[in-house]
Amino acid sequence: MTHNVLHRGYGITIDLSASDLGNPDRPGLLQEIHRNYKPDLLYCLGAHEYGTVCPGFMTIVEKNGRYHARHVARGEVSETAGESQLHKALKNHTAETASREGFSVCVEDRAVHGRRRTDVTVAGASGKKIGYEIQISPIASGSVDNRTRTSLDDGLTPLWLVTNENSLAIDRAPWARLNVQRWQDVDSRDALRVRGGVKALRMVRCNWSTQRECPKTGTRCGGWHATWESTQAHFDDMVRMTATGELVTLFMQARAGRRRGWHMWVRPSDKAEFLQGRDEPDPYLPASTSGSTATLLPAEPLPLDPHCHYGEDTGIRTELALPRDSGDPIDASDWLSKEPPPEYRSMWNVDGWEIPGDVVAARLALDSALDRLKALAGTLPAGADIAAGRIDITHAERERWLAAQEECRWLAAALATHPWLPATHDPFSARRALFAAAREAQAVDSANATHP
Repeated sequence: MTHNVLHRGYGITIDLSASDLGNPDRPGLLQEIHRNYKPDLLYCLGAHEYGTVCPGFMTIVEKNGRYHARHVARGEVSETAGESQLHKALKNHTAETASREGFSVCVEDRAVHGRRRTDVTVAGASGKKIGYEIQISPIASGSVDNRTRTSLDDGLTPLWLVTNENSLAIDRAPWARLNVQRWQDVDSRDALRVRGGVKALRMVRCNWSTQRECPKTGTRCGGWHATWESTQAHFDDMVRMTATGELVTLFMQARAGRRRGWHMWVRPSDKAEFLQGRDEPDPYLPASTSGSTATLLPAEPLPLDPHCHYGEDTGIRTELALPRDSGDPIDASDWLSKEPPPEYRSMWNVDGWEIPGDVVAARLALDSALDRLKALAGTLPAGADIAAGRIDITHAERERWLAAQEECRWLAAALATHPWLPATHDPFSARRALFAAAREAQAVDSANATHP
């Protein structure tokens, strides 16, 4: 990361720490770069001056209230001479698929105002239009924002189609990711599976049957929490479903720590359940405030830095420190959580002890796991027979036994490290009360099962 970068188009050095980028004769230069970004426009000053071995091409990111230039990752494919063959293949495949499904298609859709050229526009049901932006090459985040706003102003729902898990278009606008890297593979059905961008809502029970800690309490609350999980889809099906409205866009605002949130394609029923009648947040700033640099740049410019810092730890977490599309479930508990059932008490009063409900649940989960381990042991050959070589267990039986043992171990460790027990003045009596509370809770569960 650095504040100096070479502008190859003008042959000038840009100083991102200065309000005029070090070029007072070129007002609005930063906005111009964002509007007309090309993957080979910006270049590492160190590589240009000293021939440093690095990826070379750079892009502009905003971090910690300031602009920086960072190297484009090697995994991002450069397109320096018009469209790549892969870009053309994906564009043609998208248009052909939409046409085959009976939708009206416009390739290289140019707006009359001249500020937009969309790769493929698909006219869907009820007047809905999907604008496909096929982004194989690196792109500046500001360019994604500007082009997305322009599409929305023109009545299009943008869909940024990317092939790189680190593309800056991910979560800056509605997106989908394929894993295809060669144009020859576009006609292969297996190559066009959607790897990211399409999500399904799942309510996860927050109890001791899973190792996932409660995102609100840090232990287990007994309720349910929403998560968005990646779901398998095929790109041809996605073209149809986005046009018919079977998949719609959703933006989920992030808690403090991330600048925005997550964009995703979801089913309308999942979106309605998630929003619960609330308004969906608007991730886009008004156009009048976009591109303003006055609040992001320091008052005094920094000294010229002609060196390459590729691979160095600058102390600034870059946007690509982790994959932007990791495929991990997205915690949505801040937006949607459900309370535990009535029988899950917050506190159990036994023998004068007030025992937290999650401790009782942990004891029940451990007892259940121990019972399962005992039952599994009863189905296996005797240890003496195995030791004597008279009989052996299968690989599958061994794996089930090891998994059951591991479950008991981590449940016992979770119970032993819970902060409640070490804080008691009489751990022995507290354990006895905990066993009694677990038996009482088991009786309550049995009664509820018998008389729902």
